[in-house]
Amino acid sequence: MPRRPSPKRPSPRQSPRLSGLTRLVPVLHGSLTGLRNLGIGLALIGSVSLLPESLVQTWPGHAQRAIAITRDIRTLLLDVVRDTTAGVGSWLSDLDGVDIEGLGRVVAEHMPGWLPRDLWPFELPGASNTDQTGIALNFSAVRTALYDTVYSGHRVTFYCGCRYDRDRRTDLDGCGLGALDGSIRAQRVEAEHVFPASQFGNFRRCWREPAAFAKCRSDGGNTLSGRACCERVDPTFVTAHNDLHNLVPAVGAINAARSNFNWGELRSGQRLGDCAIRFDPILRRVQPPDAVRGEIARTMFYMRDTYGFRLSRQDEKLYAVWNNADPPDAWEIERNRRIRQLQGKGNRYVENYRRL
Repeated sequence: MPRRPSPKRPSPRQSPRLSGLTRLVPVLHGSLTGLRNLGIGLALIGSVSLLPESLVQTWPGHAQRAIAITRDIRTLLLDVVRDTTAGVGSWLSDLDGVDIEGLGRVVAEHMPGWLPRDLWPFELPGASNTDQTGIALNFSAVRTALYDTVYSGHRVTFYCGCRYDRDRRTDLDGCGLGALDGSIRAQRVEAEHVFPASQFGNFRRCWREPAAFAKCRSDGGNTLSGRACCERVDPTFVTAHNDLHNLVPAVGAINAARSNFNWGELRSGQRLGDCAIRFDPILRRVQPPDAVRGEIARTMFYMRDTYGFRLSRQDEKLYAVWNNADPPDAWEIERNRRIRQLQGKGNRYVENYRRL
């Protein structure tokens, strides 16, 4: 009796399981951006909601309310997951053999690359939020250090001497800026670059030609601004941009009026309220109050020496005059000490002060 041929086993290509996964690939590919954005949002909410209460209690009231909201959202999501687990059991069975833990590591490693740098304040295992100089690579963290550590116990804005509270709301009436009370930007404190970021950014290709960098495009394909591009691709720019020696708290309206103008001495100019700072938009110059001219001069020299930024001969002469006329006071020395503790480097023009 002739032997019947044994039935052929389906080839891998004919496997219903593989066939289903193959059909799923285009769907996953088309939904990648949406899933990624959803995952980022959920990851951020989950991470923030797990911050310890002892830390959150030291934050301003509005920040504590925001944390409470994230915890409510986390609780709601967990309830939804528990209610729907039974219905997705059969779908989860198709994930046999998938390294879920490994997938989680991949997501964690790539999450910072999907976000602007200042939206990812969390340090990953094996990674660092500071570069070799000790300067934080995250501008959000830098601002927090400026307000809460460097200026702790000295909540006074740099140019106009306005006091501000823990929520960074300024007392405009107490510093002669009461006329700006209706301005939202005047009511808040901002981190101001003494040496304007645009001035040293203009020497970087990422600032001038962001379209030349593949990493300087948004998910929608739009070219990022020069500043945003440099923050992604230029470590030197990031280090200079985030250097606490170059950052001071300023009334938002003063920061806006100063823009990226150079420092100088003016015979006339615009003023905001009674603050002794003058602006000349035509000459693009700003004259600071006498009380901070020496500090500005020493900061400009520090940035020149540390990062190789160029100063004109005229500006160097002016800053030398300001340095000589306004030696470091007790607060400037203390401020430098606090920054040295954070970054590991002080400003030698403060620590070893001399007339120039």
